[in-house]
Amino acid sequence: MAALPVLMAGGLLLMAACGDGDDPDPRVGQIGGISELATYAYTGAGTEGLYDYLSERVTDVCTKEQVTEALAEHEQPIGWGEIKDVTFQSEDTATATVILIYRSDRQAEEWTFVREGTKWRIDNVPGLESCESAG
Repeated sequence: MAALPVLMAGGLLLMAACGDGDDPDPRVGQIGGISELATYAYTGAGTEGLYDYLSERVTDVCTKEQVTEALAEHEQPIGWGEIKDVTFQSEDTATATVILIYRSDRQAEEWTFVREGTKWRIDNVPGLESCESAG
């Protein structure tokens, strides 16, 4: 429950960032929302929280333990900053720069997303490649 105000504040920032008319594509807001929710799940519950937002392609070959092992070398973020540079490769796949907040600074990471049915899921984050190749 303590994370709810933080999520709401972040969501308002996302809406403000996406609501300026620069990009009317609703998929941008959907991808931004999933990246923010996944980041806060990751900060609160570790890789187990992030796992719930991964695509079926990833979860079909990687267990929660394998994801934890794959991301063990990466610092866990403490917050989500913003999403930018969303590029669609097709109607159902995209890449975006996700700005994550760490204890010492903010870092940009490239994430990939895929739409499964009506929901966007995370298909790759830095470090996850080793899990996929292990599966």
